[in-house]
Amino acid sequence: MNEIRKICIIGAGNMGGAIAGGIAGDTGFPRQNLTVTARTQETLDRIGSLYPGISTTLNNSAAVHDADLAIIAVKPWQAEAIAEEIRQSLDSRRCTIASVVAGISFREWAGWLQNGSETPALLRIIPNTAIALGQGTTFLASCGVRETVLKEVKEIFGRMGTVMEVDEDMMAAGTALASCGIAYALQYIDAAIRGGTGIGFTQEEARRIVISTMKGAVSLLEKNGTMPRQEIDKVTTPGGYTFRGLSAMEEYGFSEAVLQGLRHSL
Repeated sequence: MNEIRKICIIGAGNMGGAIAGGIAGDTGFPRQNLTVTARTQETLDRIGSLYPGISTTLNNSAAVHDADLAIIAVKPWQAEAIAEEIRQSLDSRRCTIASVVAGISFREWAGWLQNGSETPALLRIIPNTAIALGQGTTFLASCGVRETVLKEVKEIFGRMGTVMEVDEDMMAAGTALASCGIAYALQYIDAAIRGGTGIGFTQEEARRIVISTMKGAVSLLEKNGTMPRQEIDKVTTPGGYTFRGLSAMEEYGFSEAVLQGLRHSL
């Protein structure tokens, strides 16, 4: 028998909404057992229209009261106030708290959520926005979570993409590489599309070409089981077009810029 029968998501912003979309999509989790909260009725109406059948409410405490898994997806500066709001309604023996809030540790959550001698089991979950399409990359760390519950959480998020369980001290690195990484990958795509228009294609033609090329590049790595450098070497002849283009990118600091971007995301 499943231990996670009801899920609530507190916060329906970009990430909370993406997780709601992923769960309501192809995970097999009953939509009627998913509740999403937000600060405004306008946001709830939007979420409800996107995912008919889910429950929505402005009342965070009511949403948590019946939940087996409560996913908190708010801004870091809102986290402590949310914890204070839901603490009295939280059944710590039953409900696992999963934080999607960047930079807030298990220790901080435990202190905020402790009710008498009881502290809920805690998860930290860092997905990226592709989770809404079932193509997410999610990092997960746990504290005091029963193995049966942890297994179910992995299964739910695993149906929305790739899940990697890590120690808490690796969550920041996971955020940089996968969560921020969506934006970094799109930054290259944006630059390539703009470059395409500069060499004669229309914007829509360049967009189609770059997206198709990116899909092809990823497929090569997945199907061949190779590292990028191996595939690069296959198409790079000394002195040829690709060689000259890559040399120019490195001269202008392409790889170093990516490395520095990741380091500055930690």
